[in-house]
Amino acid sequence: MAHDEVSPAMAGRLVGKAAAPFGSVEQAGLSPMRVNVHLGVHKTATTFIQAQLHDHGSLLAEGSIRYAGISAVRQNFTKLFDALAWTDAISGAMARPLLARRLEALIRSHGRGDTFILSDENLLGLISANYWTGRLYPAAHRRIRMLDSLLKGREAHYFLSIRRYPDYLTSSWLQLASRGKAPAFDRYLAKFKPDCRGWAEVVADMAAACGADKLTVWTYDWLSANPARVFGLLAPSVAFVVPDEELRRDVLPSLTLKGLKVLNELKPHLSANELKNVARMMRGFPFDEPNPRLEITDPGLVAAYEDKYQSDLARIRASGVELYD
Repeated sequence: MAHDEVSPAMAGRLVGKAAAPFGSVEQAGLSPMRVNVHLGVHKTATTFIQAQLHDHGSLLAEGSIRYAGISAVRQNFTKLFDALAWTDAISGAMARPLLARRLEALIRSHGRGDTFILSDENLLGLISANYWTGRLYPAAHRRIRMLDSLLKGREAHYFLSIRRYPDYLTSSWLQLASRGKAPAFDRYLAKFKPDCRGWAEVVADMAAACGADKLTVWTYDWLSANPARVFGLLAPSVAFVVPDEELRRDVLPSLTLKGLKVLNELKPHLSANELKNVARMMRGFPFDEPNPRLEITDPGLVAAYEDKYQSDLARIRASGVELYD
């Protein structure tokens, strides 16, 4: 179990502790505030965005914007949110008051401002759940509906980044591999054939949960072409200056083929935690060249994924969701 996962059994114990008098900020009678929720997805420069928000904290404060760092969000809200998302259909009446209290405490504990930025890709679901189900972010509708209910009374807006399938699927598999949890790459890809649930379905689920007018989507290509402009969406009152090299510095590196070979050789000899630590080292280890990256090499498969991606963009654009591509 990953550090930010909580089992359904633990969720039940946490629900039993709920004693808050409200289940949303509206019920609590709190003053309106805009909440910009950045939901990732994983492997779309989320670490870069979170690092830049942290580094520009003083400018955000001057622009009347609050931001809680990723560690605070996961420790004080996402772990419990993830746990209770499993049982919300059964225990929502008990679970949501506790979640609302946690979220309100997180917002209040990070200064003053008219806007709060909540950024955590795990709010949309854990990346491992994609492989377990063979469907990208299978609980997106339920999770956004639950989160939107907690923010009732606030002016909430949701932001999502999507990425071309060959790059996204390769990076996702490498993240699982770095934790010692990945199946063979070919078996992983077989779960995500070009006709499987993809970005258009994820966005449609989210729009159905919160409304198309409350959802903005950008592509990884759009972000990479000009990294600073994403902050014009998340924090429009603040002038961010982000050199291009900052994106390369803050995007978590993936394992190379040499790094994967080292990990595979070490698997029989190390514990899961030791493998995870070695994988972290391997991602930044300066191997001699050639040191190729893992890629999908089948031209037909690459073309099929590209056709699906372009179809997804057309469907998202036609849905009324704001799209930057």
